[in-house]
Parts: sequence; structure tokens; C-alpha cells
Amino acid sequence: MKSYDHINQIERCSGLSKKEFYSKYVKNGLPVVVTDMPNWSAFDKFTPEFFKANYGNLKRTVNGQTYSLTEIIDLCQASTPENKSPYPNIFAMRVDFPELIQDVKPELVYGRSNRLFSKLLPHIFLKRIENQHQLFFGGHGNAFPNVHIDEFWVHTQLTQIIGDKEFILFAPDQTPYMYVDKVSNRKSLVNNIHEPDLDKFPLFKNAKPLKVTVHPGESIFIPSGWWHTTYIHNFNLTFSLDHVNAFNWNAFMDINKEAVRINHPSLAWIVTVYKVIAGKVFNLKEAIFNSF
Repeated sequence: MKSYDHINQIERCSGLSKKEFYSKYVKNGLPVVVTDMPNWSAFDKFTPEFFKANYGNLKRTVNGQTYSLTEIIDLCQASTPENKSPYPNIFAMRVDFPELIQDVKPELVYGRSNRLFSKLLPHIFLKRIENQHQLFFGGHGNAFPNVHIDEFWVHTQLTQIIGDKEFILFAPDQTPYMYVDKVSNRKSLVNNIHEPDLDKFPLFKNAKPLKVTVHPGESIFIPSGWWHTTYIHNFNLTFSLDHVNAFNWNAFMDINKEAVRINHPSLAWIVTVYKVIAGKVFNLKEAIFNSF
């Protein structure tokens, strides 16, 4: 496994060209905070008042209880570490706010293209990816409920629209200390990294976290295969976008193959063939049309 011992902090960068971003961070599987995001209209438009006025009746069930978006926002604004609001409050933009996707563009591209948006990718794979565009509402004291690797081994871009969010990351080479859930190999059984039960999880004391706080107008790139969780310092709105490119294509397709194998075992070979052929087509297309 690749060693990340030389990484002591998550860099904060501005003025990166697409080639620099791709060559230094994507190819090497390194996280980075981009501090000079494009001037999205979302930064001014996406206020609590805007969502309450236009989408306040949208419902979401969190921890077994159903809330309207207005209730979620009010609870998040009043949240404290002692009296936390429900979390996570996740809304899929393509379902709940499709007309607002234009407000979070232009998108950062973490490879020569984002293959999730290609017509070459069959819809059957995209149906399993519910978080291509997401909004997370949160409040002070909220933390993501587990340390995890993002589903289907995607790369993830998380951009702060409102508030500050602390990200705690563990490199892939920290996996031996993460006590991986045998049911879901992308989740850690260590459910409180701030006060871990070291009698139950003694190896976790060897894990090396990397912490960084992302502020409004900044975006963090979390590469495929990195463990991470979050802690929120104030009322919060985060935009999330998934990416698949040449560097996580095989991992993405292997997870899809496993899902097909479970439900339709006789068809799993088709996914393998598609992975190889489509991968070569994507590589050729990107080399021709998306060169730097």
C-alpha cells in the first residue's frame, strides 16, 4: 500500500491551474483545500430565508423522525454542542432543487473529465449514485455519524456555502487502525474519534488524523479511498459533488460489479467487459479532447 507518512497537513492553495491540480493532487491521491472558488451565485443566493421561503415544506426523515426543511433550518440555527440539531440533513439537488444546480457552476474537474456525467456511463450505474449533487444542512455541535470512505470510492468535492466545517481525514494507509466494518468495508467501527474507546479499539491510537477547517467560499478535495468525518462549528450549508475519473474508475466499476453480482450473478461478467472497454474509450477521448 502507498505510504502517506510524508503528509503532515492538508495544503490550502489558490491560483491552481487545472493541470497543476490534476498533476499534484489528483494523480497523487492527495487532499487539498481550494481557497479561491469561482464566484458562484449560490454564495449570495443560498440563505436560510431563501430555502425556507421556497422549499420550506420539503420533508426529510432523520434518525427516524420526519422534519420539514423549515424545521431543520430552525433547529440547526439553534443547535449547540449540548443540544444538537438532528444530523445529517441531506438533500439531493437533482431531486429536491434541480433548478438550483446552475447556481453551483462552474464545477471543479478533478481529472480530464468527470465520467459520472458522460453519456457513455449507463444509467444503471448512475441510479446507485444518489449524491452527485447534495446539500448538507447542519448546526453547531453536529458531527458526521461515522468515519467512512465515500460510497463507490468516488472522489468528493465539498464546498462551504455557509459556516465553517472541520474535516478530519485519515489516509488510505491508516486502514489497519480503522477497525473496518465487516458488513460495509467503507465504514469504521470507531464511532467517536475524539474520545475513542481504546480498550475496544487499541490500534486506533496509532491512526494519524489530518485536520483542516474549510470556510465559506472554500472547497476541499477528498480523494477516493480516504477515510473522513466532520465537525461543525456553526450554522452550516455544504455543497457536495462526486467525481469519477481515470484514477478511481476501476474501483468505481468493481463496486458496481459486486452489486450486480449479488443481484444478477450471471451478468457480472458484462460489467467487467464494460469496465475494460469503456475505460479505454474514456482514456482515448480524454487524451484527445481534454488535454491541458
